[in-house]
Amino acid sequence: MRFRGLIAALVAAMLVITVNGTTPAAADPPAGTFTDLGPTVTSLTVMEGTYGKCPGGSDCVYAVVAGDNTKLNIIDVRSRELIKTIALPGASGGWGATTASDGSIYIGSYNNGRLYRYEPAADRMTDLGQPIPGEGLLYHLVPGPDGTIFGGTYPNAHLFSYSPTKGVTDFGRMDPEQNYVRSVAYDHDHGYLFAGIGARAGLVRIDLATGERTDVLPEALAGYAFVYDLDYAGGRLLIKVHNGPDIKLAVMDPVSGELIPIKDESTGQTVDRVPIASRGTAPLAPDGRSVYYTAAGGLWVYDLETSTTRPILIDGAPAAVDGAGIGFSWLPSAEDPSRQVLYGLAGNYAGRAFTFDPQAPTLERYSLSFAPVPVDLSQLYAGADGDGKVYTSAYINGDLGVYDPATETLQQFPRLGQVEGWTWYEGKLYIGTYPTGSLREYDPKSPWGSGNPKLLVSLADEHKQNRPTAMAAADGKLYAGTTPDYGEHGGALTVVDLASGQVQVHRHIVENQTVSSIALLDGVLYGGTSIAGGGGTDPIATEAKLFTADPVTGEKTGEFAPVPGAYSINALLTGPDGNLWGLADGTLFVLDPKTHEVLSTTKIFDGTAGETDGDLVIVGGEYVYGHSGARLFRIDPLSQQATMISQGGTRRLTVDPRGDLYLLHDGDGTNINRLLRYRPAADACPDSDLRPKVFTGAVDSGVGNRYTDDGCTVNDLILDDRDWPTRGRFVAHVAGVAEELTAAGVITEAEADALAAAAARS
Repeated sequence: MRFRGLIAALVAAMLVITVNGTTPAAADPPAGTFTDLGPTVTSLTVMEGTYGKCPGGSDCVYAVVAGDNTKLNIIDVRSRELIKTIALPGASGGWGATTASDGSIYIGSYNNGRLYRYEPAADRMTDLGQPIPGEGLLYHLVPGPDGTIFGGTYPNAHLFSYSPTKGVTDFGRMDPEQNYVRSVAYDHDHGYLFAGIGARAGLVRIDLATGERTDVLPEALAGYAFVYDLDYAGGRLLIKVHNGPDIKLAVMDPVSGELIPIKDESTGQTVDRVPIASRGTAPLAPDGRSVYYTAAGGLWVYDLETSTTRPILIDGAPAAVDGAGIGFSWLPSAEDPSRQVLYGLAGNYAGRAFTFDPQAPTLERYSLSFAPVPVDLSQLYAGADGDGKVYTSAYINGDLGVYDPATETLQQFPRLGQVEGWTWYEGKLYIGTYPTGSLREYDPKSPWGSGNPKLLVSLADEHKQNRPTAMAAADGKLYAGTTPDYGEHGGALTVVDLASGQVQVHRHIVENQTVSSIALLDGVLYGGTSIAGGGGTDPIATEAKLFTADPVTGEKTGEFAPVPGAYSINALLTGPDGNLWGLADGTLFVLDPKTHEVLSTTKIFDGTAGETDGDLVIVGGEYVYGHSGARLFRIDPLSQQATMISQGGTRRLTVDPRGDLYLLHDGDGTNINRLLRYRPAADACPDSDLRPKVFTGAVDSGVGNRYTDDGCTVNDLILDDRDWPTRGRFVAHVAGVAEELTAAGVITEAEADALAAAAARS
């Protein structure tokens, strides 16, 4: 054998020393271990409630508590006891809840877009399936005549009805471009059905007798993102419009489409819209003229006859309730059944409720016994430079779960907001939250609350940004890349000077694109974009870009497309070779930061994963792990080839200071609400020598460096940094390594010859 002959010539009569241990065949890396750490946030997230009869005939409130295999809760309004819960398998929550004229309770779910009917007298729940096939989310439901209900959908903005006798009627798509029918109202006086549109506000009126469709949104409301809630009462259409923090109530004549001026008695001004916080309004009061709603933390009333609104006062003080009203009904008073009083749910997250008697007037506030459930999680972060804890954020609910691996304990902090991005810097956690596009600073060494986390800036109002999805910090500056608000195009790069508080916002830093990833390398700020716009929009741009910017000012200095035709560049990282690594859809690219030349691209999977679904992390300065499209993979830093570790049922990826990886997953349920740890297999050669060629001392063998399957590179096994007693002993060692690697199929015989020859020259 030629290789053996060469070795003999090099070492003459010396005894060949065998490498310390054998080198197994090059193959997939040893499997790590997965550990299910369970849910990290439990909550009482309720989107909307409705009132009806209990199974036993008394009065009950019905509401879905969102979370894993969400449940319908049925609570007696007078005893305030939980009667029962009914699971809605596959659902994450329910934006729609209403009581039909025949007493049936209807729930519209997400993300499986199903309609459920509960009949209290029979104590029977029926899954009616998807009323509109393919629509993953049902929104507002309202009752119509003869047991019919009406509802709206996402993502194709359908309006539909369901009748127990006639089944589903699809009125079709209400807007050719917008995605949401966010709200619905039925005008029983004129036979009209109204659909509130988003993410660019619209209002469609359908004459149920003729089928005629008319766009009737008043011009004064055209700048809003959503017609978020609709109610019909006493001949008026009550319209709640929504644009980030700008949330208003307007009143419209349903026939003429004209807005009716409102006199606000608290200010004395007459305006075309007033603030509102509740999910629409309560039904028309028994007096035939009053419509109640919540605003500014208290109960308000709108008088239909005078078109005036005022806050409710009790003993001279505002009638404060515990959050926005999310469900109302007029029911007999427990003390005097001949008198109707207003029952309401208040706030989404604590099971709070109230009863208001307008004749007394009195207000009682209390808690209802909803059953908490594990809640869906939207994000997680540990940070290799963090405090060792793993932070998770609850979808919509906004609570923060904190897992401490050292003690295996959990903490839960309330109402931070739905986190979209975060980063560590100098011992503090910087957090970006939806829907206000807020950037916050959290000091984990100080107690939660009372200004901790501290608000740095909100980008929603002036800059129309709502999701800070990419964050980084360095040299006293915080950087955030954001998506625009609903119906908008043009994300932004924001630079916050942490010492002075100065904020610089560069919207449209890449025209009509979202900033979806950020990295700092060699004094340059890099940003990756997505062609996506805000919610409810279609892309205008055609290709994701990588841009460079001055890290002091945030001003753009360059722009190019590293992967032609990519939808999104979701992750950027300083790679183990000192180059810039990025994930564009399912393609890894490596870029020379000096020349901006794309050195290599590696296809990991086909297709796109959306504008925010992609993470890259580095473990031990060596292996790069990635996650996108429910795939966890490891990238060899030398060959840049990916090995798939798991597929399906996971989201997000982060790494803690110990080198453990964390993901969100669905466990045995249906929703992403559990924390999963992946601990890579032990590395026999941590901090591997990653030079692209194999060296024997200062001599370049010309052989490409590569990994064996125990985490060692060929360069690691050469051991040329040891103090060898003679050249012959070193050559013998290299010969032994080369022979083992050849037998294992890691290198070829020709490469083994080259290694031996290089050792002889060293």
